[in-house]
Amino acid sequence: MKNHKRLVLGIVFILLVILSLRIGVLDFTYKKLFSLDETAIEILYVSRIPRTVAIIIAASGMSVAGLIMQSISRNKFIAPSTAGTTNAAILGVLIGYLLLGDKTIYVKTLFAFVFSLILTGIFMLLLNKIKFKNTIYIPLIGMMYGALISSISTFIAHRYQALQFLNTIGIGGFANKAIGTYEILYLVIPAIILAFVYAQKFSIAGMGEDFSKNLGVSYKAVVLVGLLIVAMITSLTFVMVGILPFIGLVVPNLVSHFYGDHVKNTIFDITLFGSAFVLLNDIISRIIVFPYEISISLTMGVTGAVIFMWIIFRRLGHE
Repeated sequence: MKNHKRLVLGIVFILLVILSLRIGVLDFTYKKLFSLDETAIEILYVSRIPRTVAIIIAASGMSVAGLIMQSISRNKFIAPSTAGTTNAAILGVLIGYLLLGDKTIYVKTLFAFVFSLILTGIFMLLLNKIKFKNTIYIPLIGMMYGALISSISTFIAHRYQALQFLNTIGIGGFANKAIGTYEILYLVIPAIILAFVYAQKFSIAGMGEDFSKNLGVSYKAVVLVGLLIVAMITSLTFVMVGILPFIGLVVPNLVSHFYGDHVKNTIFDITLFGSAFVLLNDIISRIIVFPYEISISLTMGVTGAVIFMWIIFRRLGHE
């Protein structure tokens, strides 16, 4: 049954990739491509393939980041969007800009990474200190924490006349992803590979510190590796394509509904499902006002919110 579901998911993913490569303002058909039309080949190589690859990498990374956070925190409502990680990345980019000016994309990513790692770690420590009887309170606390970080960012930007720059942080998407504009996203791939390597240990760490020690696994080391992976993926994705709301939250929840909570058994399906989810939202963003395009953050904000509400009501119905 599991292999059957994976096969269906793989077919859906391939169909969405084919459709993503086909849709765009510039005229392109597979008939022209198969007839070796130079214009069709150039459109595919310069624009459509880079965009689709960027979607798959970013979506897979953010889905895995959400899975890791939910596993090591033992809470299904933890994700970069509900733990202040994205807000921390914004603060990091702002601080980097104020200290060093509008430097290269690597400097922005470095500051986003450091702040994401530190502030997400603080939030995880707070969760370990404060025990909530109802897990639904966790995303509310996380959003409050993120709002606090955003308030600090706004205060700093106002103090140093950088409000205009702050308003541009996080504005991104896949619209301009062509050769030479997205390659830094490749750095997400080693983080995903590392997540696959540590998948078994993340599952063990999710059982608790005492259980991990009994199996000879260093709980603190595994959590640190998990936070490093999450911070790296979030900062790279945020700087390159902006905010992808809800993906790290809803994708692991939906996949675990069908496959269970074991990280090693679900991580591949989560990357596949996450990629399909973002590809679908990107296609909707491109065709809903064609030939123009709306922000994928808006599209995913709507679809993700609907799914998130369904997850909450379903959880409440089982309590």
